[in-house]
Amino acid sequence: MHHTFKVLFYIKRSAPLKSGLVPIFGRIAVNGRRTQFSTRLALPPEAWDVVQNRAVGRAPEMAHINQSLDAIRLELERCYAELLQRCMHVTPELVKERYLRGRYGRTGLLQLVANHNREFSQQVGVDRSPSTLQKYNSVQRHLAQFIPTYTEDTDLPLEAIDQRFVIAFHGYLLRELALHKNTVWIYLTALKHLLQWGRKQGYAISDPFDGYRLRSEHVRRAFLTEQELVQLLSLSNLSPALALVRDLYLFSCFTGLSFVDLKGITRRQLSYVDGHWWIETTRHKTGTQVQVRLFDISYAIVEKYASEDPDRPIFPVPSNSWCNRCLARLARMCGLTKRITFHTARHTFATTLTLSHGMPIEAISKLLGHQSIRTTQIYATITRSHLDREMNRLSQQLEPLAARWRQ
Repeated sequence: MHHTFKVLFYIKRSAPLKSGLVPIFGRIAVNGRRTQFSTRLALPPEAWDVVQNRAVGRAPEMAHINQSLDAIRLELERCYAELLQRCMHVTPELVKERYLRGRYGRTGLLQLVANHNREFSQQVGVDRSPSTLQKYNSVQRHLAQFIPTYTEDTDLPLEAIDQRFVIAFHGYLLRELALHKNTVWIYLTALKHLLQWGRKQGYAISDPFDGYRLRSEHVRRAFLTEQELVQLLSLSNLSPALALVRDLYLFSCFTGLSFVDLKGITRRQLSYVDGHWWIETTRHKTGTQVQVRLFDISYAIVEKYASEDPDRPIFPVPSNSWCNRCLARLARMCGLTKRITFHTARHTFATTLTLSHGMPIEAISKLLGHQSIRTTQIYATITRSHLDREMNRLSQQLEPLAARWRQ
């Protein structure tokens, strides 16, 4: 049987790196079938010769790249020759898998996740969120606990990842760990992204999520009503700790800023424009710029805690867990039976203080710093009072029709 085998290198201009360099990919072709892989090399786009498929220039870096490409080509040819001696049907995927295993070792799923999380952690504070890293670390921890029960080994080879594994891991999170359905959805979505990242790195990983539907469950978001806000505002004789948490929570209710975004706010982020105070900050989670006008109560809270140092954080923010414990006490003092956490302040801003008073959802999305209006739609629940006002308005508009009918 006649076999054809070719190796081609090319640059991926459509996926430049943050450094401005473009990655070099390889293409393996066997009998007309093709597969791609990352060489883990990169160079300036103008330094690539599309005819010769090589780096150009006299710089030592370009010579090193060409030497590396020659070595990769030789290794691929060796892998192909060995496979040709052992099996009749050689595919580009088999050549790629043999090459990657020989070059990088037998990488398992946990090793892949560890590599991803290590790279991800280096971007935290630049363009990645600590909370997202925490999510990936949680997935890594759950996988480390689950895999030995699945394979009786400490890691799972990447080629063994299939939909059966996803189904088993899904069941483990639901039944063994008793996690909420939406938490499981978050972890499985993260695992899907991790495997996609692995494929981009050149690892031979199938898509076990192909045809496997991931669904989240709608959850009613808790928030405070106007009456409940008044009750919280009216509390007196609070201890310093409870007073601080109450003020922080109220500031979040009237600005929509999240707990983590309150920590770093300084006087330099405040500005007085057209007779009003504004705060401008960057959302820690998404990196989105947010500008929020301060109501009188918001600015009064700022004045209560701000020092003269313009670079010093305005609020002495405790831990989130401590704040939530204090909020539980405050809720009991107000006679509230609903569970209140710090994040319900953003729900209160989105629902009670903005949407219920007729603010367009597009404006609310901008104030909350959401990258998609779909996220805002999850937060913003239509309240009964808002519906009553809208129905009253509609009733007035329809009154002429009712009058004609009465005649």
